[in-house]
Amino acid sequence: MSLFSAIIRLFVSSLNKNKFSSVFVLSDCVIKYFSSYKHFQAELFAYQLNLPMLPKLLDYTEPYWIKMEKITGIPYLDELKNFQPALLAETIANFHWATLQNDKCLCHIDNAPKNILFCQGKYYFIDFAESEFAYPEKDITHLLLFWAADFPGEFFRSSVTLFLNIYLSILQLNSERWMTSLQENICLFDNRRKNFGKHSGKQPIAIQSANRKWLAELEELINS
Repeated sequence: MSLFSAIIRLFVSSLNKNKFSSVFVLSDCVIKYFSSYKHFQAELFAYQLNLPMLPKLLDYTEPYWIKMEKITGIPYLDELKNFQPALLAETIANFHWATLQNDKCLCHIDNAPKNILFCQGKYYFIDFAESEFAYPEKDITHLLLFWAADFPGEFFRSSVTLFLNIYLSILQLNSERWMTSLQENICLFDNRRKNFGKHSGKQPIAIQSANRKWLAELEELINS
């Protein structure tokens, strides 16, 4: 066993004891070490697809670490002046389309703003540890709950309408699965924020509730 391999095994052993993964950002790449083989497999599968909206896979050693391209971008909601819902919709739709089979596709799942980076006029997705094959409605409704929490009503509705019009021009959604996914994701979204002690959102609760209610009334747009 090489010295490097021995160091990696020792490092991962410490990760297993502490139940976490660790990410090292270097000047030209990102190296992620895993304590969970399931998470390693999920991330490796995603990056091996070699899709334009994902960092390039540079190297890996199973089941310990993955080395990927460094995307020098910012979380996409950090600068709303650069927010482009139509471009994001096109990017996500093409990501879903790439693996679509029997109405299911690879879904990002953990699509918090920090995992969607805006870089040089493009959107990139990172962190696929929780990704899974599911209906695209699961991914989209979870994504839009972040907007519902942070966007004022008029801006929220116009952004979602533009986003869905572009997405639906590439990939269709099902209104029944939309409602089921939205209800499930609201519970997941609220529980995670409570469990991790995160702020409930930038908007007052009344506006967040109105935004969520509006998401549940999109049957006509989805079926158009």
